Amino acid sequence: MASPGNPHSYIEVRVEVPRNLSDAVCNFIIENICSGLVLDEEDGSDIVGIKFYLPENARNDYDQKLSTYLSSLISMGESLSTIPPIVEKAVRSVEWEQEYRDSIQAVVVAGDVSVRPPWKEMPGSTRHDIIIEPKMAFGTGSHESTRGCIAAVRKWFRPDMRFLDLGCGSGILCILADKMGAGYIKAVDYDQLAIENCGENFIVNQIGAAHDIVHGSIDSCQNDRAYDFVCANIIKSTILDMLDDLKRLTKPGGYLVLAGLLEQDEMEVSEKLLKLGLDSFEVFEDNEWRTFVVRGV
Repeated sequence: MASPGNPHSYIEVRVEVPRNLSDAVCNFIIENICSGLVLDEEDGSDIVGIKFYLPENARNDYDQKLSTYLSSLISMGESLSTIPPIVEKAVRSVEWEQEYRDSIQAVVVAGDVSVRPPWKEMPGSTRHDIIIEPKMAFGTGSHESTRGCIAAVRKWFRPDMRFLDLGCGSGILCILADKMGAGYIKAVDYDQLAIENCGENFIVNQIGAAHDIVHGSIDSCQNDRAYDFVCANIIKSTILDMLDDLKRLTKPGGYLVLAGLLEQDEMEVSEKLLKLGLDSFEVFEDNEWRTFVVRGV
Protein backbone atom coordinates (compact mmCIF):
# COMPACT_ATOMS: atom_id res chain seq x y z
CA MET A 1 0.00 0.00 0.00
CA ALA A 2 1.28 3.48 -0.84
CA SER A 3 2.51 5.79 1.85
CA PRO A 4 -0.26 7.88 3.49
CA GLY A 5 1.92 10.93 3.17
CA ASN A 6 2.26 10.74 -0.61
CA PRO A 7 -0.21 13.23 -2.14
CA HIS A 8 0.18 11.56 -5.56
CA SER A 9 -1.07 8.18 -4.30
CA TYR A 10 -4.72 7.20 -4.47
CA ILE A 11 -6.84 4.22 -3.67
CA GLU A 12 -9.19 2.79 -6.27
CA VAL A 13 -12.33 1.42 -4.66
CA ARG A 14 -14.57 -1.00 -6.53
CA VAL A 15 -17.92 -2.50 -5.59
CA GLU A 16 -20.33 -4.53 -7.72
CA VAL A 17 -24.08 -4.11 -7.28
CA PRO A 18 -27.25 -5.22 -9.09
CA ARG A 19 -27.99 -3.02 -12.09
CA ASN A 20 -31.32 -1.86 -10.67
CA LEU A 21 -29.52 -0.44 -7.62
CA SER A 22 -26.55 1.12 -9.42
CA ASP A 23 -28.04 4.63 -9.75
CA ALA A 24 -28.99 4.77 -6.07
CA VAL A 25 -25.53 3.57 -4.98
CA CYS A 26 -23.82 6.03 -7.35
CA ASN A 27 -25.94 8.85 -5.96
CA PHE A 28 -24.98 7.91 -2.40
CA ILE A 29 -21.27 7.81 -3.26
CA ILE A 30 -21.40 11.18 -5.01
CA GLU A 31 -23.28 12.83 -2.16
CA ASN A 32 -21.35 11.27 0.73
CA ILE A 33 -17.92 10.05 -0.33
CA CYS A 34 -16.52 11.66 -3.48
CA SER A 35 -17.70 13.77 -6.40
CA GLY A 36 -17.17 11.39 -9.28
CA LEU A 37 -16.92 7.78 -10.29
CA VAL A 38 -16.45 5.37 -13.18
CA LEU A 39 -18.91 2.63 -14.17
CA ASP A 40 -17.92 -0.79 -15.52
CA GLU A 41 -20.92 -2.10 -17.43
CA GLU A 42 -21.32 -5.06 -19.76
CA ASP A 43 -24.30 -5.27 -22.10
CA GLY A 44 -26.79 -7.81 -20.84
CA SER A 45 -25.22 -8.12 -17.40
CA ASP A 46 -27.32 -7.69 -14.27
CA ILE A 47 -24.26 -6.48 -12.35
CA VAL A 48 -22.60 -3.06 -12.57
CA GLY A 49 -19.12 -2.33 -11.26
CA ILE A 50 -18.70 1.06 -9.59
CA LYS A 51 -15.23 2.51 -9.10
CA PHE A 52 -14.19 5.72 -7.36
CA TYR A 53 -10.88 7.21 -6.26
CA LEU A 54 -9.73 8.77 -3.02
CA PRO A 55 -6.39 10.30 -1.97
CA GLU A 56 -4.54 7.80 0.19
CA ASN A 57 -4.16 10.45 2.88
CA ALA A 58 -7.89 11.32 2.91
CA ARG A 59 -9.72 8.02 3.20
CA ASN A 60 -12.59 9.57 5.26
CA ASP A 61 -13.97 6.21 6.56
CA TYR A 62 -15.55 5.59 3.17
CA ASP A 63 -15.77 1.83 3.73
CA GLN A 64 -17.90 2.18 6.87
CA LYS A 65 -20.21 4.70 5.18
CA LEU A 66 -20.65 2.54 2.10
CA SER A 67 -21.12 -0.69 4.07
CA THR A 68 -23.77 0.95 6.24
CA TYR A 69 -25.64 2.20 3.18
CA LEU A 70 -25.50 -1.18 1.42
CA SER A 71 -26.71 -2.82 4.61
CA SER A 72 -29.69 -0.44 4.66
CA LEU A 73 -30.62 -1.56 1.14
CA ILE A 74 -30.72 -5.15 2.39
CA SER A 75 -32.93 -4.20 5.33
CA MET A 76 -35.34 -2.43 2.97
CA GLY A 77 -35.79 -5.63 1.00
CA GLU A 78 -33.92 -4.45 -2.09
CA SER A 79 -32.42 -7.00 -4.51
CA LEU A 80 -29.31 -7.44 -2.41
CA SER A 81 -28.92 -10.38 -0.01
CA THR A 82 -25.42 -9.71 1.32
CA ILE A 83 -23.06 -6.74 1.38
CA PRO A 84 -20.89 -7.08 -1.74
CA PRO A 85 -17.10 -6.97 -1.30
CA ILE A 86 -15.58 -3.50 -1.27
CA VAL A 87 -12.22 -3.96 -2.96
CA GLU A 88 -9.44 -1.38 -2.95
CA LYS A 89 -6.01 -1.08 -4.48
CA ALA A 90 -3.34 1.60 -4.59
CA VAL A 91 -2.93 3.53 -7.86
CA ARG A 92 -0.94 6.51 -9.05
CA SER A 93 -2.75 9.74 -9.89
CA VAL A 94 -2.07 9.42 -13.62
CA GLU A 95 -3.69 5.96 -13.69
CA TRP A 96 -7.14 6.94 -12.45
CA GLU A 97 -7.10 10.28 -14.26
CA GLN A 98 -6.51 8.54 -17.58
CA GLU A 99 -9.16 5.91 -16.92
CA TYR A 100 -11.66 8.58 -15.97
CA ARG A 101 -10.82 10.59 -19.10
CA ASP A 102 -11.32 7.53 -21.28
CA SER A 103 -14.77 6.95 -19.77
CA ILE A 104 -16.12 10.40 -20.77
CA GLN A 105 -17.81 10.65 -24.15
CA ALA A 106 -19.31 13.57 -26.07
CA VAL A 107 -23.11 13.61 -25.89
CA VAL A 108 -25.97 15.53 -27.49
CA VAL A 109 -28.79 16.54 -25.12
CA ALA A 110 -32.19 18.13 -25.82
CA GLY A 111 -31.60 17.91 -29.54
CA ASP A 112 -29.14 20.74 -30.02
CA VAL A 113 -26.81 20.91 -26.98
CA SER A 114 -23.48 19.10 -27.23
CA VAL A 115 -21.49 18.44 -24.07
CA ARG A 116 -17.95 17.23 -24.52
CA PRO A 117 -14.57 17.11 -22.84
CA PRO A 118 -11.81 19.20 -24.47
CA TRP A 119 -10.20 16.11 -26.01
CA LYS A 120 -13.33 15.09 -27.96
CA GLU A 121 -14.66 16.62 -31.17
CA MET A 122 -18.11 18.22 -31.26
CA PRO A 123 -20.61 15.48 -32.25
CA GLY A 124 -22.12 16.93 -35.42
CA SER A 125 -23.67 20.35 -35.83
CA THR A 126 -25.31 21.62 -32.64
CA ARG A 127 -26.48 25.06 -31.63
CA HIS A 128 -24.83 25.13 -28.20
CA ASP A 129 -21.43 23.50 -27.75
CA ILE A 130 -20.41 23.12 -24.11
CA ILE A 131 -16.87 22.06 -23.20
CA ILE A 132 -16.51 20.41 -19.80
CA GLU A 133 -13.24 19.44 -18.14
CA PRO A 134 -14.89 16.67 -16.10
CA LYS A 135 -12.12 15.74 -13.68
CA MET A 136 -14.07 14.15 -10.81
CA ALA A 137 -17.01 16.56 -10.61
CA PHE A 138 -20.56 15.44 -11.26
CA GLY A 139 -22.30 16.75 -14.36
CA THR A 140 -20.96 15.74 -17.77
CA GLY A 141 -24.33 15.64 -19.50
CA SER A 142 -24.66 11.86 -19.53
CA HIS A 143 -26.58 11.39 -16.27
CA GLU A 144 -30.39 11.40 -16.43
CA SER A 145 -30.78 14.17 -13.84
CA THR A 146 -28.37 16.43 -15.72
CA ARG A 147 -30.12 15.68 -19.00
CA GLY A 148 -33.46 16.59 -17.45
CA CYS A 149 -32.14 19.94 -16.27
CA ILE A 150 -30.53 20.70 -19.63
CA ALA A 151 -33.82 19.97 -21.39
CA ALA A 152 -35.69 22.27 -18.99
CA VAL A 153 -33.22 25.12 -19.42
CA ARG A 154 -33.25 24.68 -23.17
CA LYS A 155 -37.07 24.80 -23.31
CA TRP A 156 -37.92 27.59 -20.87
CA PHE A 157 -34.89 29.78 -20.27
CA ARG A 158 -34.98 33.21 -21.93
CA PRO A 159 -32.37 35.95 -22.47
CA ASP A 160 -31.64 38.32 -19.56
CA MET A 161 -33.02 35.92 -16.94
CA ARG A 162 -31.32 35.66 -13.54
CA PHE A 163 -30.14 32.06 -13.10
CA LEU A 164 -29.36 30.19 -9.87
CA ASP A 165 -27.83 26.70 -9.88
CA LEU A 166 -27.71 24.91 -6.51
CA GLY A 167 -25.45 21.88 -6.68
CA CYS A 168 -23.74 23.28 -9.76
CA GLY A 169 -21.11 20.53 -10.06
CA SER A 170 -19.11 21.17 -13.22
CA GLY A 171 -21.19 24.25 -14.06
CA ILE A 172 -22.80 22.76 -17.16
CA LEU A 173 -26.24 24.31 -16.57
CA CYS A 174 -24.77 27.74 -15.90
CA ILE A 175 -22.74 27.54 -19.09
CA LEU A 176 -25.85 26.70 -21.09
CA ALA A 177 -27.73 29.59 -19.45
CA ASP A 178 -24.89 31.92 -20.44
CA LYS A 179 -24.98 30.71 -24.04
CA MET A 180 -28.72 31.41 -24.02
CA GLY A 181 -28.19 35.01 -22.90
CA ALA A 182 -28.41 35.00 -19.10
CA GLY A 183 -28.37 38.37 -17.39
CA TYR A 184 -26.78 37.04 -14.19
CA ILE A 185 -25.62 33.61 -13.01
CA LYS A 186 -24.92 32.26 -9.53
CA ALA A 187 -23.36 28.81 -9.14
CA VAL A 188 -23.37 27.21 -5.67
CA ASP A 189 -21.92 23.89 -4.47
CA TYR A 190 -20.79 22.51 -1.10
CA ASP A 191 -17.94 20.56 -2.77
CA GLN A 192 -14.78 22.68 -3.09
CA LEU A 193 -13.45 20.51 -5.94
CA ALA A 194 -16.67 21.04 -7.88
CA ILE A 195 -16.40 24.80 -7.35
CA GLU A 196 -12.84 24.81 -8.68
CA ASN A 197 -13.87 22.71 -11.68
CA CYS A 198 -16.85 25.00 -12.32
CA GLY A 199 -14.55 28.01 -12.37
CA GLU A 200 -12.24 26.32 -14.86
CA ASN A 201 -15.15 25.45 -17.12
CA PHE A 202 -16.45 29.02 -16.98
CA ILE A 203 -13.08 30.18 -18.31
CA VAL A 204 -12.90 27.52 -21.04
CA ASN A 205 -16.42 28.43 -22.22
CA GLN A 206 -15.76 32.18 -21.96
CA ILE A 207 -18.73 33.02 -19.74
CA GLY A 208 -19.88 36.53 -20.62
CA ALA A 209 -22.68 37.12 -18.10
CA ALA A 210 -22.09 38.68 -14.71
CA HIS A 211 -21.66 35.76 -12.33
CA ASP A 212 -20.63 34.46 -8.93
CA ILE A 213 -19.33 31.00 -8.02
CA VAL A 214 -19.90 30.26 -4.34
CA HIS A 215 -18.68 27.46 -2.08
CA GLY A 216 -21.57 26.79 0.27
CA SER A 217 -25.26 25.97 0.41
CA ILE A 218 -28.59 27.70 -0.04
CA ASP A 219 -27.71 29.77 3.04
CA SER A 220 -25.36 31.76 0.81
CA CYS A 221 -28.43 32.97 -1.13
CA GLN A 222 -30.50 34.25 1.79
CA ASN A 223 -30.04 37.92 0.87
CA ASP A 224 -30.30 37.43 -2.90
CA ARG A 225 -32.92 39.05 -5.05
CA ALA A 226 -35.31 36.45 -6.51
CA TYR A 227 -34.25 34.58 -9.64
CA ASP A 228 -36.17 34.00 -12.85
CA PHE A 229 -34.84 30.46 -13.15
CA VAL A 230 -33.64 28.19 -10.33
CA CYS A 231 -32.18 24.70 -10.68
CA ALA A 232 -31.61 22.37 -7.72
CA ASN A 233 -30.09 19.09 -8.90
CA ILE A 234 -29.39 17.47 -5.53
CA ILE A 235 -31.24 14.68 -3.65
CA LYS A 236 -34.76 14.32 -2.29
CA SER A 237 -34.03 14.92 1.41
CA THR A 238 -32.10 18.12 0.72
CA ILE A 239 -34.67 19.41 -1.77
CA LEU A 240 -37.55 18.84 0.65
CA ASP A 241 -35.67 20.61 3.45
CA MET A 242 -35.02 23.69 1.33
CA LEU A 243 -38.23 23.83 -0.70
CA ASP A 244 -39.61 26.83 1.21
CA ASP A 245 -36.40 28.75 0.50
CA LEU A 246 -36.39 27.62 -3.12
CA LYS A 247 -39.91 28.99 -3.51
CA ARG A 248 -38.81 32.31 -2.00
CA LEU A 249 -35.76 32.48 -4.27
CA THR A 250 -37.84 31.92 -7.40
CA LYS A 251 -39.40 35.05 -8.85
CA PRO A 252 -43.21 35.06 -9.32
CA GLY A 253 -43.79 33.78 -12.82
CA GLY A 254 -40.39 32.12 -12.84
CA TYR A 255 -39.25 28.52 -13.13
CA LEU A 256 -38.02 26.12 -10.47
CA VAL A 257 -36.36 22.89 -11.65
CA LEU A 258 -35.89 20.05 -9.16
CA ALA A 259 -33.72 17.07 -10.10
CA GLY A 260 -31.63 14.30 -8.64
CA LEU A 261 -34.92 12.58 -7.78
CA LEU A 262 -35.85 8.94 -8.29
CA GLU A 263 -39.16 7.39 -9.29
CA GLN A 264 -39.95 6.51 -5.67
CA ASP A 265 -39.49 10.17 -4.68
CA GLU A 266 -42.17 11.48 -7.03
CA MET A 267 -45.19 11.20 -4.74
CA GLU A 268 -43.53 12.76 -1.70
CA VAL A 269 -42.12 15.68 -3.67
CA SER A 270 -45.45 16.24 -5.42
CA GLU A 271 -47.30 16.31 -2.10
CA LYS A 272 -44.86 18.84 -0.63
CA LEU A 273 -45.20 21.09 -3.68
CA LEU A 274 -49.00 21.01 -3.42
CA LYS A 275 -48.86 21.88 0.30
CA LEU A 276 -46.82 24.95 -0.59
CA GLY A 277 -49.38 25.99 -3.18
CA LEU A 278 -47.08 25.07 -6.06
CA ASP A 279 -49.62 23.19 -8.14
CA SER A 280 -48.41 24.10 -11.62
CA PHE A 281 -45.67 21.59 -12.32
CA GLU A 282 -44.67 18.91 -14.79
CA VAL A 283 -42.68 15.75 -14.11
CA PHE A 284 -40.34 14.41 -16.77
CA GLU A 285 -39.15 10.81 -16.76
CA ASP A 286 -35.75 9.49 -17.84
CA ASN A 287 -35.37 5.85 -16.86
CA GLU A 288 -35.94 5.77 -13.08
CA TRP A 289 -35.00 9.45 -12.64
CA ARG A 290 -37.49 12.31 -12.37
CA THR A 291 -37.14 16.04 -13.08
CA PHE A 292 -39.80 18.47 -11.82
CA VAL A 293 -40.39 21.80 -13.57
CA VAL A 294 -42.48 24.11 -11.40
CA ARG A 295 -43.88 27.04 -13.39
CA GLY A 296 -45.32 30.36 -12.31
CA VAL A 297 -43.95 30.14 -8.77
